[in-house]
Amino acid sequence: MVGRSRGSGADAQAVHQQVLRQLWRFLMVGAAGFALDMAVLAFLLYGAGYNKSEAQLLLCRLAAFLAAIALTFVLNARYTFGARVRHANVTGYLMIQAAGAGINLGVYALLVLGPFTSLPLVSMIIGSAAATGSNFLLSRRFVYRSA
Repeated sequence: MVGRSRGSGADAQAVHQQVLRQLWRFLMVGAAGFALDMAVLAFLLYGAGYNKSEAQLLLCRLAAFLAAIALTFVLNARYTFGARVRHANVTGYLMIQAAGAGINLGVYALLVLGPFTSLPLVSMIIGSAAATGSNFLLSRRFVYRSA
C-alpha cells in the first residue's frame, strides 16, 4: 500500500511537471502567435492605412488573429504537445479558437470602440490575455489528447 502511494505521488508529480512544461511552451508559442498577430495588425492599421473606420479596425484585427491561429496550431502540435499536425484535432482547435476569439475579440471591441479608441494595440493585448487560460486547458484536453 505504501509503495502504491509513492508511485501515485510520483506519477502525479510527473504529470504536474508535464503540464507545467506544456503550459510554458504554450505561452511561448502564444508569444510567437501574439507577435505575428501584433505585426499583422500594426502593418494593416499603420502601414497599409486601414484605420479610417470602425469596420476597418475590426476587420484588420480579424485578419491578424487568423494568421496567428494558423501559426499557433502548427507550433503547439509539434513543440508544446509533441503531436503530429495531421493527428491533431483541427476541428476541435478551430472550435476552441472560436470560443477564445469570442473572448479575445469581444474584449478588444469593447475597448477599441469605447474607452481605448486611440489604443487598438493595448486593446489587443488585453483581449489576448483574457483568452489564454481557457485556450490552453481546452487545447490540451480536446485537440492534442495524446499529450
